[in-house]
Amino acid sequence: MKIFRQIYIVSFLLFVSQSVYSQAISYYPFGNAQQLSIATNPTKVVWLDVRFQMNSFISSLNTEPALMFNLAYSRNANFYAGGGANLGIVGAAVDNRRLVNGYFGSFGVRAYPFKEAPKVSINFELGPYVQYDGAAGQFRAWLGVGYHFGGK
Repeated sequence: MKIFRQIYIVSFLLFVSQSVYSQAISYYPFGNAQQLSIATNPTKVVWLDVRFQMNSFISSLNTEPALMFNLAYSRNANFYAGGGANLGIVGAAVDNRRLVNGYFGSFGVRAYPFKEAPKVSINFELGPYVQYDGAAGQFRAWLGVGYHFGGK
């Protein structure tokens, strides 16, 4: 029985380490709001990006899940597009606010300009944002830095 437990633990640790190995994390201090982004492997054709707003009160904390598609690759950059929803999960749970605040599109580039640090990226993104009812919107721009655990 002890051997099965050890095999289970080793298998679990290998699975977790391989899952984390392909993740990317980014911080966008320049833009409409500071955001922390956690993404699945951004070098794949299709990847998921989840962003958390960092400069707001807890009750208005917004989360933005997005599905992204890589459109083109160059030696030092990935060009992508995608879209998602701006969700106010905490506000919906605490203050009975609307869950979906709006929808957005994204067009961006993840550039890997440093030969000495190939896992570090400079991220730039542009995209429209529309409120849930279409009454208002804005054009957003983000500039940030990222780290791809799996490498470029």
